[in-house]
Amino acid sequence: MLSNRFLSSVGGTQQRLILLILNFRLPPVTFALWKHAQLRIVADGGANRLYDALSSPDGHQDNVLSQRDYVPDIIKGDLDSIRPDVLKYYSSHGTQVIDESEDQDSTDLQKCINCALALIASRPEQLHGASIFAAGAFGGRIDHVLSSLCTLHRHEGEQIILCGDGNLVRLLPKGHSELKPDLAVEGPACGLVAMGKPAIASSMGLKWDLAETRLEVQGLQSTSNALCCDHITVDTDQPLLWMTEFRDPMGNS
Repeated sequence: MLSNRFLSSVGGTQQRLILLILNFRLPPVTFALWKHAQLRIVADGGANRLYDALSSPDGHQDNVLSQRDYVPDIIKGDLDSIRPDVLKYYSSHGTQVIDESEDQDSTDLQKCINCALALIASRPEQLHGASIFAAGAFGGRIDHVLSSLCTLHRHEGEQIILCGDGNLVRLLPKGHSELKPDLAVEGPACGLVAMGKPAIASSMGLKWDLAETRLEVQGLQSTSNALCCDHITVDTDQPLLWMTEFRDPMGNS
């Protein structure tokens, strides 16, 4: 069961959610969030992950549900990773398949985010204010991980959360941010990391609070910090990555 606090944290005050599924190991929370999402967009390699997870008796938490309960709205990508049997299954069950093989400069994550943002703009009554939650965002090669973190910087001001390998990551924009982590599943470990320009940041609610502290790639980063309460404030003059250790609310870390 997902707590209302966790749903508010990932879905915003309106609890509207667009779920993205990428091509790394999917946390069990993926299948619980599926039920709360207004839209589900799957990268082509992520479609294999989804299909295989549901084919395994240990792949998801609710074994009474079948493959047909988890048919994505959209599969998007260059379609070089998706297996023919998976493509045939989902397309035959109503999934819209968007081939972007002509675009070799964008990652699967970027393609899925572009799709989500375009749909938010075109469906304001249904999707206005929706957060984007990308499951399976971390794992495998470090260049993929760094690319995903850079993608967050390209979308400052958008509510995008990356989840994978026991981590939740989002980008805090310049200015004042108030965070309400669900301590039942987030922390205690957390971090504030500057990947772009050096940032001057202050915080309240962390074990080692910042007080107009300079964070930068070539200097200090607030790694291995810890949550002390469920209401954190951060003030920064440049965007910062906010990272929390994630213990999956469906029972796995």
